[in-house]
Amino acid sequence: MEGYEMDFSKMNPSEIKEAITSIFEILNIDSTIFSFNPAIQGNNFDKQSYYQLWHLLYSAEEDDKLKESLIKKFGFKIEHTPFLLNLDLQADYGGLSAKAIKKILPHLKDGHTYDKACLLVGYNHSSSLTVEENQNRQLKQTLDLLKKNSLRNPVVEKILNQMINVINVIIEDPEMGKPDEIRIELARELKNNNEQRSEMTKAINKSTAEHEQIRKLLHTEYGIKRVTRNDIIRYKLWKETDGISIYTGKIIEPSKLFTKEYDIEHIIPKSRLFDDSFSNKTICERQLNIDKSNKTAYSFLQEKLSTEEFDQYEKRVKSLFGKISRTKQNKLLMADNEIPEGFIERQLRETQYIVKKAKEILLEVSRNVTATIGSVTDKLRNDWQLVDVMKELNWEKYNKLGLTFEEKGKNGERLYKIKDWTKRNDHRHHAMDAITVAFTKPVYIQYLNNLNSRLQEDKKAKSILGIEAKYLKKDKNGKLLFIQPMPHFREEVKKQLEGILISYKAKNKVVTNNKNITKKGVGTNQKTQLTPRGQLHKETVYGQLQQYITKEEKINANFTLENINKVAKKQYREALIIRLAENGNDSKKAFTGKNSLTKNPIYIDKEKTITIPEKVKTVWLEESYTIRKDITPDNFKDAKSIDKVIDIGLKTILQNRLIEFDNDPKKAFSNLEENPIWQNKEKGIAIKRVTISGISNALALHTKKDHFGNEILNENGNTIPVDFVSTGNNHHVAIYRDEKGNLQDEVISFFDAVTRNNLGLSIINKNHEKGWKFLFSIKQNEFFIFPSNDFKPKEIDLNNTENKELISKNLFRVQKFSKVEYGNTSVRDYVFRHHLETTLNDSKELKDITYKSIKSLPYFEEIIKVRINHLGQIVQIGEY
Repeated sequence: MEGYEMDFSKMNPSEIKEAITSIFEILNIDSTIFSFNPAIQGNNFDKQSYYQLWHLLYSAEEDDKLKESLIKKFGFKIEHTPFLLNLDLQADYGGLSAKAIKKILPHLKDGHTYDKACLLVGYNHSSSLTVEENQNRQLKQTLDLLKKNSLRNPVVEKILNQMINVINVIIEDPEMGKPDEIRIELARELKNNNEQRSEMTKAINKSTAEHEQIRKLLHTEYGIKRVTRNDIIRYKLWKETDGISIYTGKIIEPSKLFTKEYDIEHIIPKSRLFDDSFSNKTICERQLNIDKSNKTAYSFLQEKLSTEEFDQYEKRVKSLFGKISRTKQNKLLMADNEIPEGFIERQLRETQYIVKKAKEILLEVSRNVTATIGSVTDKLRNDWQLVDVMKELNWEKYNKLGLTFEEKGKNGERLYKIKDWTKRNDHRHHAMDAITVAFTKPVYIQYLNNLNSRLQEDKKAKSILGIEAKYLKKDKNGKLLFIQPMPHFREEVKKQLEGILISYKAKNKVVTNNKNITKKGVGTNQKTQLTPRGQLHKETVYGQLQQYITKEEKINANFTLENINKVAKKQYREALIIRLAENGNDSKKAFTGKNSLTKNPIYIDKEKTITIPEKVKTVWLEESYTIRKDITPDNFKDAKSIDKVIDIGLKTILQNRLIEFDNDPKKAFSNLEENPIWQNKEKGIAIKRVTISGISNALALHTKKDHFGNEILNENGNTIPVDFVSTGNNHHVAIYRDEKGNLQDEVISFFDAVTRNNLGLSIINKNHEKGWKFLFSIKQNEFFIFPSNDFKPKEIDLNNTENKELISKNLFRVQKFSKVEYGNTSVRDYVFRHHLETTLNDSKELKDITYKSIKSLPYFEEIIKVRINHLGQIVQIGEY
């Protein structure tokens, strides 16, 4: 409110409350929000304005609804809402529910201490145990899995159950057993919902793209040959302050930005606060950075500048609100005596739900469970050069893609670099972090937590300096690094990472027993039903169309009697049938080897001058399933998608339209109201939707009925199926060997798997009706070891841990599989992804390194199916 300037730092709480209450009354804002009576019992406790405002600010997720409530319910003006939307409620004050407060408060009023008041109402205020209590408590032999919906968060339940599975396998392992100590490092984003995690991924991708743009700009416009991460950060810091030094207000010339005249400066010195985040950095004059030393920017400038100059600095910081984060703004205005003590200790607070729940579960089988955070792990991981180990392990892959390069460092040393490097492209980065966490000593955290104390002359400072002398050393550039925890640590970590086999959860179940409870007049009905564990069919509904398919096919072993009958030319058809009969109806004998048409032609005239060509035209009637699609750039993004249009005339019009606009679908198929696609311009008939072919296999949901709901029958008296759907994803492939010794495959959809289960049949058909011998099945996320030029899996002991490194290089998981029949031929695409890969990169340079795309069955002759447990151990070889 204009005309009111108050310095709250010089007022006590009651004076602040009185002053703001009077202002709120003038503005017609509900001033009762400053009154709160914690002694009120019953429902009236929650009805107090103070409580309702807090609850609204704490729980509201959508800004628009929050604004509306603040205005309607409490009288705030629209111009006030931005400040309330940006309120940051401290987690320290969210530890007790209203119910707990109401129970504890009367005992506090009676003069009891907090811990005693908690005890009187049955609470353990710290949830902590004495050493003796911890030693004497009974531990469980194994952990129980969380029941479905017990935490009301499926993502958290899934993650914690995976953790429970890993712990149970460790306990059961005869070489490991029950752990004496468990250390955990859990990220906060695990509790986020799918939408929030998606937003985080988008933010990371956006930041990556932004950095790449800056990299190109610095290379082209600033002439920097080797753009480092620090160069990018320097540029971003310069841009966010509009090209000025925030400390002095002076302009930083672009030509001088990357010179030694300016430094990336830590607002709160790293020597006092372990914070290397972007929010603790700015760009400033080098000499000023040297002079600033171990002071915060605020305290240093307060001493250095005149009162007027310092006032200008404060105004400069406040004017940048919106361009710099609120966190950075707070740091720029933080005095030396306001540096938070126990910075990392507070970050380690186990008030976060998932960490708290994980620790609670793990304490059931271990007496010591400690947590650490990513910032500590990140510091140790870099100091111990473990990131370089990951780069070495991935060098071959990036080298194949042409993404490796060599350059000179600032001191003339040779640096081997990987473009677009990220450790997250290899699942082993989790193991690397786990190793780091395992070697994280409490003194490391103590040291980083109390950096601010090393400048003081007291016992704590001596302790911190003692830790520094024992556990840290300076590198050649004078930077303090933690000493590696054991001799040859880097080499040993590399050896362990090379032998890691990643465990995936295979999708085996097709149905589960679920209890469905429904209400009735009195009480409830309970019924146990089988529920599919996936989508039975896709949402899109198709129409049906019968059309003739023509294809030119080479005469080979596929030309059985059924397929010969599809040959268009009668003379060819009759001659092929005779050749087949002469060879006992064995198409392989009739048309391959010495009887192939090149070696033993088939003549169709008496003079033996006219032969059947190697390729013949085949024709057959095939059912196709169609759908109507709007003409948009997304639906028709290329020539291949236009080829699916059923009507040949409309297809040609769309093809010409795309060519007319230089094959740019956005230009060709956008703004059709202003620029129509004419089917008949004279009659004003424009094309807006077309029918396209969709899928080749489908299932009918309904039968055709008249408007009274009666069945409509065809000429044979049978119902007419309508509304076709694709039967969803495939469940598995069964591999067989036929009577001739050839491999055969059958792909079973999820729908078919559920049907077999409901009929009481085995989901995988191991007793084939043709007498084929069952070999193995292929399901998503199952593992197979493939042979290579120098590796034959059938010739080594797969259970010997010494062979893990060899196995790791040749271990692939099933990613996806499909098989489509086209006349006489089958088109297969069985894709296997290397078990270490986290991304789906199908570059041809990486074929057989990061993925395998199998198109024919003979490739399956030498592969071996294995089962891997949660610890990355091979526990079964062959079908299971």
